[in-house]
Amino acid sequence: MILTGLVPSRTVLALALLLLFPLIGIAAERVVFEARKIVTMDPSIPEARYVVVEDGRILGVGNSLAQLNVWLDNQDYRIDSQFSEKVLLPGLIDPHLHPLMAAVLLPTSFITPEDWNLPSGKFPGVRTAEDYRRRLRELIADNRSSDPFITWGYHQLWHGDLNRQLLDEIEPNQAVIVWHRSFHEIIMNTAAMRFLELDNESVFAEIISAPGIDPSHANYTAGHLSETALSVALARLQPVILAPDHLNTGMDIIQRMLRENGVTTIADMATGLFASFNIEAALIKQTFEREDSAVRVMLVPNVKPMVGQMGSATAVLEFLDQMQSSQTGSKVFLNNRVKLLADGAFFSQYMRMNPPGYSDGHEGKWLTEPAELESLARPFWNAGVHIHTHVNGDEGLDAVLNTLEVLQFEKPRPNHRFTLEHFGYSTIAQAQRLHTLGAQVSAQPNYVYVLSDNYAQNGLGYDRASQIVRLGTLERQGTIVALHSDLTMAPADPLFLAWIAANRLTMEGTLMGPNERLSREKALRAITIDAAYIIGLEDEIGSISAGKKADFAVLEQDPYEVDVTLLKDIPVWGVVFEGIPYAANDKPIEQ
Repeated sequence: MILTGLVPSRTVLALALLLLFPLIGIAAERVVFEARKIVTMDPSIPEARYVVVEDGRILGVGNSLAQLNVWLDNQDYRIDSQFSEKVLLPGLIDPHLHPLMAAVLLPTSFITPEDWNLPSGKFPGVRTAEDYRRRLRELIADNRSSDPFITWGYHQLWHGDLNRQLLDEIEPNQAVIVWHRSFHEIIMNTAAMRFLELDNESVFAEIISAPGIDPSHANYTAGHLSETALSVALARLQPVILAPDHLNTGMDIIQRMLRENGVTTIADMATGLFASFNIEAALIKQTFEREDSAVRVMLVPNVKPMVGQMGSATAVLEFLDQMQSSQTGSKVFLNNRVKLLADGAFFSQYMRMNPPGYSDGHEGKWLTEPAELESLARPFWNAGVHIHTHVNGDEGLDAVLNTLEVLQFEKPRPNHRFTLEHFGYSTIAQAQRLHTLGAQVSAQPNYVYVLSDNYAQNGLGYDRASQIVRLGTLERQGTIVALHSDLTMAPADPLFLAWIAANRLTMEGTLMGPNERLSREKALRAITIDAAYIIGLEDEIGSISAGKKADFAVLEQDPYEVDVTLLKDIPVWGVVFEGIPYAANDKPIEQ
């Protein structure tokens, strides 16, 4: 993509107006795609060999051309057999991903506990404090600049404690910002605090006392900002992290990653993290509304800061209603949904936990206090908006379920689709309660893969750590479940996420909580039709059925035939998006 400069406030309106005009290229001819097998995710017709497509939509599916004769007889059509030895799935869905957050982090220097394989390169995991500091010194030396050096992926349970003093010893001159693996916190050396104009202690104290910031989420001496205080750094880093070259690189990586992993729909589950909703929406549109983009993006506004900026929830509702009506029909759109946040990050052990709490005695953090969460949710609930709430710990989950119960009592809504996002740790009783209340779950399975071994030894103990992201219970009781990446909390790779959920193997190879595994069928539904349901698009995407968007993930193997332990290893050819094939191994998009 090409961005000509950091977006100034005076151009916000012009950028927002771009949202009115879709640039979608749709296949106009009638095409019959032939495949070795079409996995429809439609229980009425679970398998097929042929699918007829026109104007970006599916006309019909069948196991023979004769079954499709109503669409072919006396019609001009073309048979496309390039997938005759491949398997088609519905285009895969990542229902919780932050394009702008990912575009900011992906071009930074990765030093993470786990391995990463990105379109931009391979990054082996680093799992000791000594190796972390050695790698950090190497990368700083290789990236000398007047801008801050930013690295992402630090985690104290692998990489040891880190603070301003230690960073000053490693690098006293260049500004260094260490972004935690959770994204929810950063650590700065003195040069970075000076760069961000946070090096004066009295000024620092005044800044973190602003409305909406919990002063306990900041530590001047340690050079540490977390959770609600992170917004201080984000605002001051905008000239660096929203710079055109940086964002261009990040957006290119995202586009390639999604195509390589068979993804055709994502939901930006908190638009407005880095800048205003209008600016972020316009930046996302510049990438994803292009004719050569093979993915659509649902915007789910992060409404707490919007209420503060606009003065009331009523003003936010009016604004979103106007924006939604103007975006209908484009690749970037709203769908009557908002995002709230309850407790802190699971990767940071900032989630709020009920007794016995954490083994070291520390307490988690609230992003929104329970009473405020209820009052913030109420006007959106009463207006019929679908609410998605970030929640990680069992105390946090109690607060969210209490809010849902109160709102449902005050104003019953039979199809509210209240969604719990992440669902880090819960109890059996809470799982039963959320099902009774009609909630659904968009889960982050990568917590199991990356964290459960370590959390068994630090903070939670084996019993609770083995039960994080409790999905088997949800399947047995019939709760709708989707799987998401929250890129970069996990790769935007739905087959990898399904593999974790169906196997519950950690990166050390440990089997954790086998009774909480999803079945193969439920895991595949969680990245197709059930993921579509979670974001309210089950009538448009998620299965290969007549009338729906002609979105397909093109696989080299059948996910129902390979051993379930090999789901993550299925090669992906690419995607078909609204009837047009896009190969994963195409050259990077020239933008």
